[in-house]
Amino acid sequence: MRKIFILGGSHLQLDLILEAKKMFFYTIVLDMEKDCIGSKWCDEFLHINIADKEAVLSKAQEYKIDIILTSATELGNLTACFVGEQLGLNTNSYQCALNTTDKILMKDILQKANIQNPRFQIVDDSLKTTWDEFPCIVKPSDSSAGRGLSYCTDKGELEAAFKKAMKYSSNNKILIEEYIDGIQFSCESITSNSSHQIVAINSEFIHDLPHIMEVSHTIPAEIDITTKNLIKDITPTILDAFNIKYGASHIELRVTPNKEVYVIEIASRTGGMRSEMINFAYGINYSQLLLLSSLNNLSKLRFSRYNKVRCNFIIDYNAYKEYLEIK
Repeated sequence: MRKIFILGGSHLQLDLILEAKKMFFYTIVLDMEKDCIGSKWCDEFLHINIADKEAVLSKAQEYKIDIILTSATELGNLTACFVGEQLGLNTNSYQCALNTTDKILMKDILQKANIQNPRFQIVDDSLKTTWDEFPCIVKPSDSSAGRGLSYCTDKGELEAAFKKAMKYSSNNKILIEEYIDGIQFSCESITSNSSHQIVAINSEFIHDLPHIMEVSHTIPAEIDITTKNLIKDITPTILDAFNIKYGASHIELRVTPNKEVYVIEIASRTGGMRSEMINFAYGINYSQLLLLSSLNNLSKLRFSRYNKVRCNFIIDYNAYKEYLEIK
């Protein structure tokens, strides 16, 4: 029986755990939380910090695993790629994982590939800057899911934004970035042996300014054909620039009113809730695609039908009341 390490045992990884079981993998889940939900559904549970790359590598060698995967977690992706590269498994390189986690490395690659992205400046722990373009976005260089992000309209707001971002930065570096006024989308893709396929384009609805946070997602995206084709055309270029060879990728983009596409970020992992939304929308299991990618056994995707799927986030009391009404 093939053995798989799944890094993380939270609800974000549960779909992957269950799908691995259905595909008859001997499923081994690793997590620091002994009572995580994934520990109840796997064949074997290892109480290990998934950020400890060397410890996970040692266990992977001991178990002689065939696959190592995670979903929707940067830490898990970094370790999975580190271990996979060491053992010659079908994963992206560790450098690829770093490049799609650290936003400074990300910016460097986008610029070298001439892929349009917001102008930016790097700020270190001295918190000194010459930035004078407003409005702007301030965010940690190595965080995700909007942690530590702020929208600033003048220099007077920068200091508080810096302090907020620094709380979420492990490398003590912050990005100031021009604010792109446009509609936000994400593109969810799957790659096997460097061959890319788009699985879904998702509309990301953002809270009214100054609160830059996602309030809901819709798959398939609410999108016109011109914008859809622009996103489909640029996606393989982005994936190739980051040397994505295996697995899921999550690309966030903004499209301006005059149809300019700006790449905001890329992650070489699944986005949160994307597996469930794609399953409901298309009847396609994203976690299964992830497993087939790692087996180098991924076929061409075919979409015969779709449902409109919307995911709302409960971010305040009004959203909670709306949830109760819908329920």
